[in-house]
Amino acid sequence: MSEEQQTHRKKRASEYLSDEENARYRVIAKRAFLVGLALIIIYFVIKRWSGLSAEWDTVKKVFQPILFGFVMAYLTNPIMKFFSRIFNGIADAVAKKRKKPRKKPENGRPVKWIRVLSSILAILVLVAAVVAFLVLVVPQFVSTMNELINNIHEKVRGVIDWADRITKYRFKDAMDSARDNQNIDNTLDELVDFIRKYLNLESQNQIVSTLTKWGMSVGKTVINLIIGVFVCVYVLIDKESFKSWTKKLIYAIFPVKPANHIVETVRKADEIFYGFIIGKIIDSIIIGIICYVFMLILGFPYAIVCSVIIGVTNVIPIFGPYIGAVPTVCLIFVNNPMQGIYFLIFVIVLQQFDGNFLGPKILGDSTGVSPFWVVFAIVVGGGLFGIPGMIIGVPTVSLILWVIRRIADHYLSHRKMPVAPGDYGKLNYIDPKTKEPVMKTHEIRHNRQVIKGFHFKKKK
Repeated sequence: MSEEQQTHRKKRASEYLSDEENARYRVIAKRAFLVGLALIIIYFVIKRWSGLSAEWDTVKKVFQPILFGFVMAYLTNPIMKFFSRIFNGIADAVAKKRKKPRKKPENGRPVKWIRVLSSILAILVLVAAVVAFLVLVVPQFVSTMNELINNIHEKVRGVIDWADRITKYRFKDAMDSARDNQNIDNTLDELVDFIRKYLNLESQNQIVSTLTKWGMSVGKTVINLIIGVFVCVYVLIDKESFKSWTKKLIYAIFPVKPANHIVETVRKADEIFYGFIIGKIIDSIIIGIICYVFMLILGFPYAIVCSVIIGVTNVIPIFGPYIGAVPTVCLIFVNNPMQGIYFLIFVIVLQQFDGNFLGPKILGDSTGVSPFWVVFAIVVGGGLFGIPGMIIGVPTVSLILWVIRRIADHYLSHRKMPVAPGDYGKLNYIDPKTKEPVMKTHEIRHNRQVIKGFHFKKKK
């Protein structure tokens, strides 16, 4: 090889290395820019948190009917699909009987009249369920509260008599003093004062102002729900169009590979949230019905009110059954202390049945997270967003863990390293050259035990 060729080859190699270095520096600069931008945004959010939260509250109020409509559409989608299958079956049967093929849209979309009719019927089913709930449960709840308030002295005195019998009259003087109507009234007045202070209702003007605010809030919510019903119908009718435009915008904004990941993540989110929320609602309805039937069989009072509370609070994972057990057990305990204890045992058995048999059968592995992450999701979600956060916290954390797992698998496979979590359980280190995991051997564990024993003796 001539000296000129060698010089040319060295020059090309140096240019190739400089191109590689420039590409690497560009990647580093891009990542540094993104990290710096993220830090600036985080600092801005922390610095202006009060103003941003106020603006966010305004945005939520404006978009509340739209949000209600999308939530209702998401919940009624399976009902709409059910009616669509029925009407499609009827249309196929009629076409088969007439021996004429059905005309279907060429773009693969459903027949419009079937979709419109199915959507309207799905909304009617949801509205009928809400109306039935209000008609059956609210009057029972009001009558139960009226009975409890009107007979509170007799019920409290009955609880004191029961406690006196249980303790075999060892504290007769204290029990007789507690039975006095004046002492009961003082205790109830202290409870009412505590509730008023907690709700900021200490004066008559504050009571009127708070009730007025509550009434206006309820009125606005009702109006937003009515608007949300119309939004729900339109979303159900044109849901294929919404999906198409969303995917189109994603692929228009992002490159192909990131867009594919975004679409896959959204699809996984729909799978997780849909399976968890719909499954949890079905599970809670079944638990409420079982509770109502057994309360009637066993003769417990306030069957409708207690069953509704148990069913509604059961939507919250893990802590929901205990949240619902507290007011229902107290309600029955005040009426009949022994029945309250029996009902507590019944609720514990019912929740064990739900947690170990019914819930897994309905939900399956819709979230796929460990109990630790479930508790973490409920605590953090409840602390940030209240009851809605406790409900959606579990599927949200499940989706975040799924995304983190995919990112970790991508980078590990890119580096030609093991991906399976089991390969890292007994891992000692990764060989830098072969990228193969080196497991902990018996000799290593034995040497560590010897070293620990040596240090222990040395300390002695």
